[in-house]
Amino acid sequence: MSKLAATVPLVLLATVAACASTGPPQSGRSVDPMMISGTLWQWEATITPSETLTSPTPERYTLRLEPDGRVHARFDCNRGSGTFSIGGTGQIRFGSMATTRMACPPESLDRRFAHDLDEVKGYYVEGDRLYLELPVTGGAMRFRRAD
Repeated sequence: MSKLAATVPLVLLATVAACASTGPPQSGRSVDPMMISGTLWQWEATITPSETLTSPTPERYTLRLEPDGRVHARFDCNRGSGTFSIGGTGQIRFGSMATTRMACPPESLDRRFAHDLDEVKGYYVEGDRLYLELPVTGGAMRFRRAD
């Protein structure tokens, strides 16, 4: 058998294995629900393949995920609360949130923040950062610990 004929199956096997990998998160990442609950998280940015949107005031866009499945949020000049649920490994969904309806300044990112939260399907923690995954855009919302 030629070297090329012997190499092709190995390359094909490695490619299929890499594409099929849906196992545990990458090294250094955690999907332990205890690592995200009871912490105040401040939104730093949303990163997608087409854009990076940086929060100018992370302390005005926050989430606190409680161990009982409640979430408290700040959307710039508005506040809200609702529920969230954690499913299989690394899966998270936010339910409807009741929010105040103050008119934030035109430059506010309150609507974008709320929209992105509605799209979240997964999460992981890496270092002191929480990432909420946005599968529709292929991106993630990045949060830092506030407390």
